[in-house]
Amino acid sequence: MGVQYRRFLFAGILGAVTVVLSLTPLGLIPVPNLSTYATTMHIPAIIGGIVGGPLVGALVGCILAVFTMHLFLGNLLACFAPRLLIGVVAFYVWKLLGKRDFGVVVASLAGTATNTVGVLGLMVLMGYFRFVQVIPVFLLNGTLELLLSALVVLPIIRVLRKVVNFDFDSRH
Repeated sequence: MGVQYRRFLFAGILGAVTVVLSLTPLGLIPVPNLSTYATTMHIPAIIGGIVGGPLVGALVGCILAVFTMHLFLGNLLACFAPRLLIGVVAFYVWKLLGKRDFGVVVASLAGTATNTVGVLGLMVLMGYFRFVQVIPVFLLNGTLELLLSALVVLPIIRVLRKVVNFDFDSRH
């Protein structure tokens, strides 16, 4: 089985996980602010970027965007742009930091920040919310999402390094 085929298959598997997270309470953690929830739905895009590369991360992010469009008050730019970049940013941060555990953790934080800052920033820039309205979302959601990402992504990546047949050191 070719590498490109495996990456496409991996993107599909992570996309399916993203769909499950977006359609069940597993992807949404209730919080008392404007957004009403913090998300875990971005985590497969981060994993896709680190394990499969920027294209896989972008594909999984696109699936995330499609299945969360209803949350964006018609603002498709704020829905799609940050989500397409989650895995791409995670991959390049991971690659830049030497592809070790530290790089995985920082990449997961960078992918999470891309999602949170990108979505909320665009919603503010486009006039859907005022900056003062999103400060509590940045503080509460951002903190929860960063923490969850840092705790969840590294163990999953460690397992995938052993299970998924990708050459982690020379494939990109």
